[in-house]
Amino acid sequence: MDKKQGFTLIELVMVLVIIGIIIITAVPKATTVPSIRLQAACQKIASDLRYAQEMSIAQQVRFGISFDLVNEAYFVYRVSMATKARDPQTRNNFDISFTQLNEFRGIDIASTNFSNKMEFDFSGAPYDGNDVILSSQGIITLQTAGGTYSKTVRIEPKTGKVSVQ
Repeated sequence: MDKKQGFTLIELVMVLVIIGIIIITAVPKATTVPSIRLQAACQKIASDLRYAQEMSIAQQVRFGISFDLVNEAYFVYRVSMATKARDPQTRNNFDISFTQLNEFRGIDIASTNFSNKMEFDFSGAPYDGNDVILSSQGIITLQTAGGTYSKTVRIEPKTGKVSVQ
């Protein structure tokens, strides 16, 4: 009898099953990247809000954050000197641009329910950009490009407690 080289049907089916299992486990990881970036962006904004609040308390002057919704950016500033604060990590001006940072690319600062500025006084109390103390939660909404996922960063009135939801 002549033996021919090749794969049996069972071997081909097993290879296809293994490839299918690999694809099934890899696809969910690829689709969760935008939600991970969104969570990271929310945590970054929350952290920077807390930083501004802590600097206000420590230096006994107002600090604030100004959001630029068009350019997906914000910066931290010191009100009394009307200058940008220093980023404690880079020692440069405290400017954050989601379009320039790879880890936040595709994340939009969709809206705020205040005048795009949040300031903290020497006791840590939050004020909107119109110098009015917050009477209800300050909300910053972030979303992935296309609006598939969204999250909010919330600032509590009077206390200035910051949380991500």
